[in-house]
Amino acid sequence: MKLILAALSLLASPIVVNAACHCDCDDYTFYLKVGSGVSVSTSSHVAAPSPPWNPALQGYNTKLGTTPIASLAVGCEFFHLLDLEVSIANRSTFKYRKFQTPATGAASYTRQFDLSVTPILFSANLLGRGISCLSWDMPCATLYPVIGGSVGMSNLLITNYRTTGLPPTGSSTPYASFSAENSYTLRKKFTYTILAGVEYNYKDHWALSTGYRWFDAGSFKGPEYQRVSSGAAVDVGSDTWKMRFKANEWFVEFKIFL
Repeated sequence: MKLILAALSLLASPIVVNAACHCDCDDYTFYLKVGSGVSVSTSSHVAAPSPPWNPALQGYNTKLGTTPIASLAVGCEFFHLLDLEVSIANRSTFKYRKFQTPATGAASYTRQFDLSVTPILFSANLLGRGISCLSWDMPCATLYPVIGGSVGMSNLLITNYRTTGLPPTGSSTPYASFSAENSYTLRKKFTYTILAGVEYNYKDHWALSTGYRWFDAGSFKGPEYQRVSSGAAVDVGSDTWKMRFKANEWFVEFKIFL
């Protein structure tokens, strides 16, 4: 009988060990996150083939300005060391405005378009909370660094694309005319981000983070189909504008554990 009991205890040992490991692996928490911040674009690096686009003394490059960020994410935190999440955000609306004087010396005009950027991203963020030398314990809370990155796809919506401030021509007289008009163009581009910041966690009920993020949606094409000042519709084919979207961002995000 003693031999039988000893054998059963040996068989049960790995089961107990496996159960313990299973419990450790269940150290995770789901969360919902909302975010905001500011996105500051870098130069749009517009490349406009000539012809059909007129060379201009001022060139075509300019920044797209600054716009607020609104985001929503769901994710899971593992072992107080790693966040995995999926998010959707909106950056609306960046504005391209470029006053130009043709190199030929003709009348000046302004080229313009608006740009909205809506990415869907999969993110992985490393948390310093699970590393004692990187976290700072406070009454009922913990402060620690966060670094991470994400990959995904962005919808880049170009609207109000046109050249304005042209003199009256043809039937537009006495009113100013415009050209190179397109109401909207949607491009989809691979996107990545990297970030660094700090997070304040209150009793595992909620957390607040802030920091810097680099956002890169790469290069994309402008509208292919346009309406010119004569009213004709034109397909410019491969002679579209080429541009890019990259931005420096400050973010603040609120995370509530479920």
